[in-house]
Amino acid sequence: MLLAVATQELTPSADVPSSGALVRRVLGLVAVIVVLVLVVGILPGLEDVRQRFGRADPAWLAVTFLCALGSTVSYVAAVRGTLSRQIAWRPAWNLGMAEQGSNVLLPTGGVGGPALGALLLRRAGVPIAVAAPRSAALFLLTSATSFAAIIVFGTLTGSGLLPGDVGWVGTLLPAGLAALAILAVASLGALSVSDGSGSHGRIAVWRHRVAGLLRDGVRKAIELLRTGDPLIIGGCIGYLGFDIASVGAAFQAFGGGGPPLGMFVLAYTLGQVGALIPTPGGVGGTEGGLIGMFALYGADAGAAAAAVLAYRVFQLGLPTIFGLLAFGRIRRRLRDEEQTAELAARFERDDPPT
Repeated sequence: MLLAVATQELTPSADVPSSGALVRRVLGLVAVIVVLVLVVGILPGLEDVRQRFGRADPAWLAVTFLCALGSTVSYVAAVRGTLSRQIAWRPAWNLGMAEQGSNVLLPTGGVGGPALGALLLRRAGVPIAVAAPRSAALFLLTSATSFAAIIVFGTLTGSGLLPGDVGWVGTLLPAGLAALAILAVASLGALSVSDGSGSHGRIAVWRHRVAGLLRDGVRKAIELLRTGDPLIIGGCIGYLGFDIASVGAAFQAFGGGGPPLGMFVLAYTLGQVGALIPTPGGVGGTEGGLIGMFALYGADAGAAAAAVLAYRVFQLGLPTIFGLLAFGRIRRRLRDEEQTAELAARFERDDPPT
């Protein structure tokens, strides 16, 4: 799907994932989760984790759920903002939930959601020159928020303004690398990309179009930030912040044991790298990355394991349930030719290709 966006091969006839494909993805995710639960339930050495689950605080688990819900809703706000509020809240909800469901069901390291968003917008008649840059911009903005959190909390902790006993390697170094990453990505907006007329061969064409998509996505992200739209800024911050709060609430549900705030945020953001492992929902890689980073930053290992596993139930479950419902609504909406024609005309008029 991402390759289709990059090569601009999303035609108006491109279809959303079929019901059968979605069911197979869900079954695959469930199978992986069942294996993980069995491992936790029977593996020697995890008695502390099992005991913590038996003593879980229901009130804090409810807070964990509400924070996870807040994160998903914040993503919907960011979706509507990146589309310059050209769509109402209800279709924005459906699009945002379909994207988040795709991020869970498709092992693409978070890229699958925005790529699906571009496909759905294209199916609705929005020109690819509008849909692709905005979808890329959404991915870049949500990713940049995580890097910004590393910069802020790594610097504050490393300089002693926030409590923490981790040296500069675990604080200032990640902050510096995150700053360099943001600058490197931002510089892509200055790329000079030819019209591709001289490109020969499939790989050359693909490289040219990927470069163009990255350039346009960065430019659109910067343009959207300059509008100061609270849906974009608040949506991106809420998407990350509520997710971090969800993990924090899960720690409290199992008796605490998490590191101080600065190190907590660093452990969370750096631990999410495990989601890049190509498994359904990132199951296995994400849990391992988060538990390992929390333990490295001073959390109690048993508390970290219990908290991360509980948090992941909501982080995976909410987008999957809401996403499946959203897919059905989107299919019905795409069959309404009058609505798709109106949306296409609106973007053609207010956001001409650049």
